[in-house]
Amino acid sequence: MLHIAVCDDEQRQLSLIKALLQEYQVLHPELDLRVDTFTSDVTLLEHPRGNGGFDLYLLDVLMPESNGIELGIKLRKMDQGGQLLYLTTSPDYAIDSYLAKASGYLLKPIRKEVLFPILDNSIESWMREHQVFITIKARNGLQRLSLHTVVYCELVGHCVQYHLTDGSVLSGMSVRTSFREAVADFLEHDRFVLCATSFFVNLSFVDMIEPAGLKLMNGGTLPLSRLMRMDVTNRWLDYHLKCSIPPGREYWGRLSMQRCTWHPVLAWSGGDFRPHL
Repeated sequence: MLHIAVCDDEQRQLSLIKALLQEYQVLHPELDLRVDTFTSDVTLLEHPRGNGGFDLYLLDVLMPESNGIELGIKLRKMDQGGQLLYLTTSPDYAIDSYLAKASGYLLKPIRKEVLFPILDNSIESWMREHQVFITIKARNGLQRLSLHTVVYCELVGHCVQYHLTDGSVLSGMSVRTSFREAVADFLEHDRFVLCATSFFVNLSFVDMIEPAGLKLMNGGTLPLSRLMRMDVTNRWLDYHLKCSIPPGREYWGRLSMQRCTWHPVLAWSGGDFRPHL
C-alpha cells in the first residue's frame, strides 16, 4: 500500500486533489493507494508519531499558521523519508523547496497533465527504494532490512547494531571479520558510506557536515574520521546532487573553493556544509 498525505488549509483544494488522486488510482489499478487529508501542519505532524509516516506528501506551501517548506523540513527531521511534492500559487518558494529535498513543485491550479507524470516519477522512485532489501543475521534469526529504514550502523564490541528510522536498534550476530567486510552488502549502495572505523551512515539522513562530525536530521551526531572526511564529503555532495538543481545558481565548493553549480541543501556557510540560502 502507498500511503499519501495531502495537507492544505482550503477544503476545496483538498477535495480537488483527492479527486485527482482517485482518478490516478483508476488509471493505475495495480497500485493500492490510501489518501489521508489534513488542514494544518499540527495534525499532520501528530500522525506519524502514532501511526507511522507517509510514503508521499502533497503539501501546500502557504498556509495561515505555517510554511509548507518548514513543515517538510520538520518531517525530514522526524526521519520521515517519504517523497515530498509542493503545491502553491506562487513560484517564489521553488528554490526553498530543495531544503526539504522535495521531489516536485507544482503551481495551482493543479492540472492532471502536470500532476500525473510527477506522480509516476515519485511512485517509481518509492517502489525502487522499497523493493531493495538486505538480509542480515540477527540474534533472533535472519531478518530482511529495507535500505531506506537504516539510518546508521555501528560496531559495539563484536556485534553489529543497526539503528532504524523508527528509533529501534537491531542487533546482529557477533562478527569475526572486519566491520567493513561485515557490512559490505550495504556499502555497495551509493547511500551508505563509512564515516569512521566502526560506523557507516545512510547519506539520506545526514543534515550537515560539521567539524565535530556528522549531524543527522533527527538531531543526533556521528563521528567522522579525519582520514575519511574528504571521501564522506564528496560522497554526500554527489549523492544529493542527483536531485534537480535550479539553473543559474552557484555556490563556492568546500574542498576546492571553486565556483560550482549552486544547490541550497549543499551551500557552504561558515565552516560547515548546511542548508543555507
